[in-house]
Amino acid sequence: MPRTKEQFEEIRNKTNHKIIESALVLFAEKGFKGTSINDISKAAGISKGLAYNYYNSKNDLMIAVFSLLKEEIGSMFMAMEETDDPFEKLKIIINLTCKNLKKDEKFWRLYMNFAFQPVVQEVAGEFMSDFLAEAFKAMEKIFKDIGVKNPKEESKIFGAILDGVGFHYIFDRGNYPLEKMRKFLLKKYSKQGLIM
Repeated sequence: MPRTKEQFEEIRNKTNHKIIESALVLFAEKGFKGTSINDISKAAGISKGLAYNYYNSKNDLMIAVFSLLKEEIGSMFMAMEETDDPFEKLKIIINLTCKNLKKDEKFWRLYMNFAFQPVVQEVAGEFMSDFLAEAFKAMEKIFKDIGVKNPKEESKIFGAILDGVGFHYIFDRGNYPLEKMRKFLLKKYSKQGLIM
């Protein structure tokens, strides 16, 4: 019995996900420069030719890995749209950041190892800077709605705090008090914490 269009699409999506996942692991472990398309195709369990059907180059794969990150972060911003209350929005971001760190710890560790490579920053910098500018703009609006004096600066500080929490948790998981930090941030960015 021949496969349906939907079945082909599902197979294609699964293969694509395998390629991206394998690329992320190898880019993090061997470095971007030290990884070949051949390495990635072997790790994904597919032929090199099939890998090239999906991606023309390692740079294209690098962008695909960052697109996966954009989806992860984008889902947090989508969850915020469920409410108009700016304090609730901050609460959602804090809770989801901590939840995702615990749930997908391997992904975040690999991503951090990958993203801090100088060659990666050179190639993907522009791609990510547009996305980050958009994310900061959304956070700036939240702080503006709250009535914070310098919403632009506050959004940058808030982002840096969340990045720092993620960094410390991933690289010192056994000692870092993630749950305690989550509660601290919820209190700090509550109505009582922000409006004095």
